[in-house]
Parts: sequence; structure tokens; C-alpha cells
Amino acid sequence: MQVFVNIPLKSLRRVRGRAQSTYHGDWFKATRLYGPVCESHDRSGGTFGRGYIHADIEIGDDLREHVSVAGFNEDGTIRVQVWVNTHRKTLAAFLASGEPEWNVREMA
Repeated sequence: MQVFVNIPLKSLRRVRGRAQSTYHGDWFKATRLYGPVCESHDRSGGTFGRGYIHADIEIGDDLREHVSVAGFNEDGTIRVQVWVNTHRKTLAAFLASGEPEWNVREMA
């Protein structure tokens, strides 16, 4: 299963004196999906109305050293957020099942 995610990179860029992380957006192969759907919140505690789930994805060797994450899982994957609205058709079966976790490594 392929999902589009933005992964934070170690490099920073400066905009008006403030450091901002740079991101690499691309399609990655998901290996596991984790529910239930979480709501994204802004700094004041309100919701954006955009739900997401967590997924473990595989990262290519060329990108691995540039990724800014707390750590890789034992199998070399990293956990990311996947927007439900963007992937509503791809995630439909998982969300309808109500199961907390799916292993999708073998799925085409």
C-alpha cells in the first residue's frame, strides 16, 4: 500500500529569522496501519477538522540519513501521520474494519 506523507528532514531553513524544518513529500510503502483516527489540533486547542492515523513506512537508503525522527523501528521503518481525507479510498477498508492495527506489508 502506497501513502503520501511529508517527512521532516534534519536541515532547517530560515524565514524572517525563524528556523523552519524542511520536509520531503513523497509516496512511501506502508507496512502497518494504526487506528483509530486522531484529530489534529492547533496551539489554542481547537481542531482543524483533519483526521489522521499513524502508519509505519519504509524509507529508502538514500533518504535515511537525512530524516529527522526520534528513531527507527526495529524493522527499519518509521512511524508517520497519514491524513485520512487525502487517502479516504485507500484507507476505506481499514477504517471500516474498526481494527486497531493492520499489517499491510504484503498488500499490493
